[in-house]
Amino acid sequence: MEQTAIASQGSGADRGKRLLAVSAALVSAVFFGVNAVASIKLYAPEAAARFDAVSLFVARGVWSLPLFLLLAAATRPRQLPPLTIRNAALFLFCGIAYGPGTNALSALGAYATSASHAVLLLSLFPPLAAGLAALFLRERLSQLKTFAIVIGVIGAATLTLTRSSGTATTIGDLLIAAFILAWAILTLGIRQLDKTYPALFVVGVFGAIGCISLGVIGLAIGRLDSALIPVRHVDLQTVLWFDLELVLLLSLAGQLLQSMALRVLDVAIVVALTSYGSIFFGLAASLVILGERLTVQDILAAAFLVAALGLSLWPERGFSTGR
Repeated sequence: MEQTAIASQGSGADRGKRLLAVSAALVSAVFFGVNAVASIKLYAPEAAARFDAVSLFVARGVWSLPLFLLLAAATRPRQLPPLTIRNAALFLFCGIAYGPGTNALSALGAYATSASHAVLLLSLFPPLAAGLAALFLRERLSQLKTFAIVIGVIGAATLTLTRSSGTATTIGDLLIAAFILAWAILTLGIRQLDKTYPALFVVGVFGAIGCISLGVIGLAIGRLDSALIPVRHVDLQTVLWFDLELVLLLSLAGQLLQSMALRVLDVAIVVALTSYGSIFFGLAASLVILGERLTVQDILAAAFLVAALGLSLWPERGFSTGR
């Protein structure tokens, strides 16, 4: 009886951790989904700040750096595990994947394509991350989660056949695809570092490295003064889309929530929740904020994506995290 009670408590604790991890991934999906919409709002001719792609990622890096440094300092463990060459390389790898990889490429891609295309191409995230996880981490996908990914890809493929309300270009779509590949690689790196270091400390370190790399790029091309744009334009739109969404919620909060989710769930599950959630929330933001219209094909594809999200969340008896 006593052993049964202990097992029941342990099972309840595991379910609670899993629920928190799922919630963290879904909340982060809101921030990731609105990323392209926020960038396009800041690129708009009527925007006071008048960012372009380069000035946006340079300013974002400079303004996010203090937040990541404070996070790393506040969460540094008292007994820091020895920094091996492998872990040092992983931190640097994640920093480059986060800074030039996700921040710069997403800004450049959003500048050259439509919000709808940027959101729809997030469907590449699950197969890329799942494939990389299976290849390098030897993680297995359950049949239900595999089916969820297939349904999601079908939905995203259906959406790509429709015309978006914005202006999309091939180079813009390729830049977004490269950003998603970098994001998938970053996810694997975080998962490995989380096995040795506290999750929040990992985010603080690789985030700081990524932001410094963006600042170095700005200095090298003579655009470091872009960091002053948010100071010169303290208007509601700049504060809302740059300071709040891109710097605080996307750069910091989004990475924190992703790291929390990856400590409990497999990479494939986290990317499924994040990707399909981002597509759902991003499309909603494109419709409401940018005024884009949905066709019958859009609605059909959205139904596939919602079904995929539901299947990703569906509990499985005997589900294993692959550890």
